[in-house]
Amino acid sequence: MKIYYTCSTSEFLKYEKNYNAIREFLIKENHILTRDWIPHTKEMIVNDKIAVRDIKKIYKECMRAINEADLVIIEDTVSNFSTGHQVTVALQRQKPTLVLWAKPKQAHFNTSFIQGVESDLLEFQVYNEETLPKILKAFIKKYENAKQKNRFHLVINDVERKYLDWAQFSKGKSRTNLIRESLRKTIEGDKDYSKYLSE
Repeated sequence: MKIYYTCSTSEFLKYEKNYNAIREFLIKENHILTRDWIPHTKEMIVNDKIAVRDIKKIYKECMRAINEADLVIIEDTVSNFSTGHQVTVALQRQKPTLVLWAKPKQAHFNTSFIQGVESDLLEFQVYNEETLPKILKAFIKKYENAKQKNRFHLVINDVERKYLDWAQFSKGKSRTNLIRESLRKTIEGDKDYSKYLSE
């Protein structure tokens, strides 16, 4: 799959091992990185800070790479405006997005602002060296062929139909979206399915 993978450049050297582990896993699994910038970062470090040469060019490259990607993975242990903006752009462009935080997450708050976003396409995972491969595999496997649409004939009884009619009228959501939301909750809560995806 084509994957847009990025991380924060702030404190890059502190988390470089994590960033490279994710990159190497994706490459080893034969995924294509739509913007593979991490190997060139060390050349830009001056006095422990990354010297950015042309931020407008970098921004355009990132937006292009998000557009080309099937999936987006953002390592966000060091949260900042840049990674938050890229999550927002990815979701606006309907890209399934995984936000990763190394354990323990560097945070001033119990929750991150981005966790307030309601989207079926957005996932958060806290990882360590041992759990990282399973988390990445499960996310990628979950969205293989996700663009493919399938028509499904559903037979329901009158009680279920009445609820869908009522909910459509009172909540302003289509029957399809109501069923899809219910199914998504079941998928997210099914530990056996999560285990299957990570194998």
